[in-house]
Amino acid sequence: MLVKCYNCSQTRFISDQVFMELFNKSLLEDLAIDDLLNCSTQKFDGDSSKPVLRARPLNSNDYGYLDLLIQLTKVGSVGRYDFEKTFSRMVACPETYFILVIEDETSKLIVAGATLFVEQKFIHECSKRGHIEDVVVDSAYRGNGLGRFLIEALVRIGKHVGCYKITLDCHDDKVAFYKKIGFGLMNNMMYVRFDDHGKS
Repeated sequence: MLVKCYNCSQTRFISDQVFMELFNKSLLEDLAIDDLLNCSTQKFDGDSSKPVLRARPLNSNDYGYLDLLIQLTKVGSVGRYDFEKTFSRMVACPETYFILVIEDETSKLIVAGATLFVEQKFIHECSKRGHIEDVVVDSAYRGNGLGRFLIEALVRIGKHVGCYKITLDCHDDKVAFYKKIGFGLMNNMMYVRFDDHGKS
């Protein structure tokens, strides 16, 4: 399938028959992300049913990821074809989309995930700005440090790829959590919506 990157306008051929990862998993090895996961999930220690968790990039077979996103926000009707087409568009823009997921290796389900979107800028000497979005942990796995791990891992990735800053939007009740991880509170976020999701 031919897909066009919305950021760089390049058109690339992406085979819809080939297994693909959104980004190269060697990046996680280079940045010792597994060690970070082990440190972050120590709350599971002492639990005889402790899950075996693995952090990895989102891949082209992860259509079930949408089931996790439903716990965060409205996903809508997204068929497998739409998922694969969107995934291919993301792959066509290297070093732009980093969706990191945590898989329970026993159930083979994705139990947590978050996105780092890297925006190329002219300012700051043509630097990059990172945006963390769609941070979600399955309700059965919350309270065990997975959210913190995802944020810290994406910050590590963002720094590695050259972001001069990383921002995220959150609800008021999450401000204290993000402050503990090193984020500061500044400015106001203004927005315009073109769907009816924000209307009451």
